[in-house]
Amino acid sequence: MVTVGLYIYINDVAKRIELFEDEKISINSSVQNASDISKVYTDFSQSFTVPANDRNNAIFSHWYESSIDSGYDARQRKKAYIELDTIPFRNGNIQLEKASVKNGVPENYTITFYGSLVSLKDTFASKKLSELDYSAHTIAYSASEVIDRVSGEVNNDVKFPLITSNRVWDDENTTTSVDITESATAIEFNELFPALRVSKIFDSIETNYGISFEGLFLEDARFTNAYLWLKNADVFKAKTNEVQADFVSYNFAGQYPVNDLITVDLADNTFEYFGLSGTNWCNVVYMPTCSAAGVQCYFNVYRDNVLLYTVPFTSSTSEINAGAILHDAIGETAFGAGTIKVTVNSDSPVTFTSRIRVIVEYDSGESGTFLDDDNYIVCNNSQSTTSNLDLKVYMPDIKVEDFFSGILKMFNLTCIGYQDNVYTIEQLEDWYAAGDIIDVTQYTVSDDIDVSKLETFKKINFNYTKSESFTNVKYLSDNGFEYGDLKADLNSEGSEYNIQLPFENLLFSKFIGQNLQVGYSLKTDLKPYIPKPIILYDYKTLQSCNFYLKGSGSPVNITTYNAFGQDTLISGINHSLNFGLDISSLLLTPINNSLYADYYQTYLANIYNVKTRKYNVKAVLPISILTSIKLNNRLIIRDKRYIINNMKIDLTSGEVEFELINDSRMLTQAPAPAIADYSDTDYTTDYFI
Repeated sequence: MVTVGLYIYINDVAKRIELFEDEKISINSSVQNASDISKVYTDFSQSFTVPANDRNNAIFSHWYESSIDSGYDARQRKKAYIELDTIPFRNGNIQLEKASVKNGVPENYTITFYGSLVSLKDTFASKKLSELDYSAHTIAYSASEVIDRVSGEVNNDVKFPLITSNRVWDDENTTTSVDITESATAIEFNELFPALRVSKIFDSIETNYGISFEGLFLEDARFTNAYLWLKNADVFKAKTNEVQADFVSYNFAGQYPVNDLITVDLADNTFEYFGLSGTNWCNVVYMPTCSAAGVQCYFNVYRDNVLLYTVPFTSSTSEINAGAILHDAIGETAFGAGTIKVTVNSDSPVTFTSRIRVIVEYDSGESGTFLDDDNYIVCNNSQSTTSNLDLKVYMPDIKVEDFFSGILKMFNLTCIGYQDNVYTIEQLEDWYAAGDIIDVTQYTVSDDIDVSKLETFKKINFNYTKSESFTNVKYLSDNGFEYGDLKADLNSEGSEYNIQLPFENLLFSKFIGQNLQVGYSLKTDLKPYIPKPIILYDYKTLQSCNFYLKGSGSPVNITTYNAFGQDTLISGINHSLNFGLDISSLLLTPINNSLYADYYQTYLANIYNVKTRKYNVKAVLPISILTSIKLNNRLIIRDKRYIINNMKIDLTSGEVEFELINDSRMLTQAPAPAIADYSDTDYTTDYFI
C-alpha cells in the first residue's frame, strides 16, 4: 500500500488532511486526448470523502455549520498538493463539494482535487486582455515614431500594419478609393492602429498573474513573429498611459466622522474601503485642475487592481467636478471592501493637480436617517500625462483564457503545470519527442490487453472566425469557404470535428507591379467595422514598394516597409498562418508550411495510421516511476512503443490503468488533406475592388 499525503493551504500554511483508511483516491491524467484534439486537459480526481474529525473540522472550519462567521470559503478552490510515501506527486487545487451530517453529527466532507491547468483558468478569472498592464511595452506616440515603425525597424515589439479602417487604399483615385502612391492622397499616420507582439502579451499575462511560462516554442520565430492587431474602435484615437493620482494629504470634512470606513495610504497612493453594515452608497468625486482647457481626459477607479469604471471629462484650468463613481447597493457594502486607486489618462498630454472626495452614506441606526462620511484626498503635486501610448485601450474584446486557448489551438501547443505557478508550453510533437522512453513490461498486471479501434473522424475542419472584410467576403463568394480554413478529409469513418479559432484571418491585397500589400477593415459597403481579434505575421522588411505616409509635415515617400499578413520568412523558409495550402496574398504562391503542415500533420498521422490501435493495460508501478511518470513519456511493453492517451492512477494501491496508442511516428507520413487548387486566383487590389 502507498501512503497518500494530501495537503491544503490555509492562509498560506500547508495543512495535512486526514483520509479514511479504505478510501480509494484516483487521479485521471490526460493532456491532449485523441478523441478531442482541440482541448488541453489536466489532472483531476474523482470526488472522494475525508472524515469529519477534529483535524479536518479545524481545516474546513466546521463548514457544515452555516452560522459561523469568517469560516471556510467553499466558493474558491484552495492550493493543494499530494505526496506518495512523502515523495511529491502533484500540485493543484482542492474544491470542497459538500458535507454529510447524520443525526446532527458531521460524518465526512466530499472534496475534489484538480490539476494545475484548471487553476490557470481560475487564475485568469474571466478577465479580458484590456484589463492587463502593458506599460512595459508602451511607446512614445508621434507621427515620426509611426513612420519609423512602418518603414522597417524589424525588432520593434509594437508596429503599425498597413490596414485601413476608413478609406480604400489602392494605386488609383476613384470614387471609392484613394491612391496612396501619390503624396496628395497619402496614408495619414493616425489612420493606423498598432499591433503588439504576441509573445509580449504572454509576458504581460505572466506579470499580471504572477505566473511563469517556459518552453522552447516561446522562443521560436514562428511564435515571436506573430502580432495581435490592436483594434476595438472604428477610428483610432491616441490615448496616453494612465498616471496614478499622487496622494499628498488627507482630511476628514464630514459632520459625522466614522473612523473605520476608509484608511488612506499616502505612500502607495491608495485608500482602503472597509464598508459598513447598512451602507447605502459610496461616491468617489474627482476634482482636477489642468494646465490647458479642452483636452479629452478620463479618470479611472480600480479596486484591488481591477478596473471598476472609467469616466470621461474635458479639462479646465479651474477646478471642476469631473464626475463621480457611484455604487448603489442598498443593504450591502456599496463599494465592496478593497484597495482603491485612481488614475488619469488623456487623448493628448496635459498637466494636472487634483482633489478626490470620497463620500460614504450609511445608516445611522435611526429609522430613515442616513449620515455622510465625507473625506478629501488632496493631490497637490503637479503630474502630467505623456504621449506614451496606452496599449490596453486598444486591446480587442476577448477574455485572457480565450486568447490563450486560441493560441494553443492555432499552433497545436500543450500546456503542462508541474510546479506551482510555472507552466510549460510546447508544440505537441516537440513535447512528445522530449519525453523519456520507459519499459514498464515487468510492471503490467497480466498479459491480458484490451485492443480496440481508436475513435476517429472522417473530416476535421480547421476554422477561423468568419471575417466581414470585403476581401474575405469576395473570397468566400468565389471559393465557397473562408480564406485560411481547411477541411481535412482523413479517409476514415466517423463524424466531423471542428477546431475553431477565436481569431479572424484578414485577407490582404497586393498592389499590381510592386512589393506592397495592405489590409482592409472595411465591410462590403466600405464602412469600417470592428473585427474579432486578428493575428498577423510580420514577414520582414521589404523593398521595391512605393507609397506615401503623412505625419505632421509633408508626406514621406516610403520605399521600404514591414509587410504584415499571413506569412513570415524564417531562415529562408516561408511559414503561413493559413491552415491549408493557400496562395499567399504577398508571394502569390502556395505556402507549404501551413499551420496544418507544421503543427497537426505528424500528430494526426500517428492517430490515423492503419496500424494504430487503442490499448487498455493495467500496471502496478513502483513509487520511483509513479511519482516521476509524465504524459509525454513513451512506454515500452513487450518491444512495442506507445504514447499515453490517458492514465488513471489509484494512489492508494499504485495501480495504473493506461489507455495507450501506438507510437509509429517514424514509420508513416501524415494523411494528406483534400486541398483544392487555387493557383489561378488573383490576389491583387484590382481583383477585390
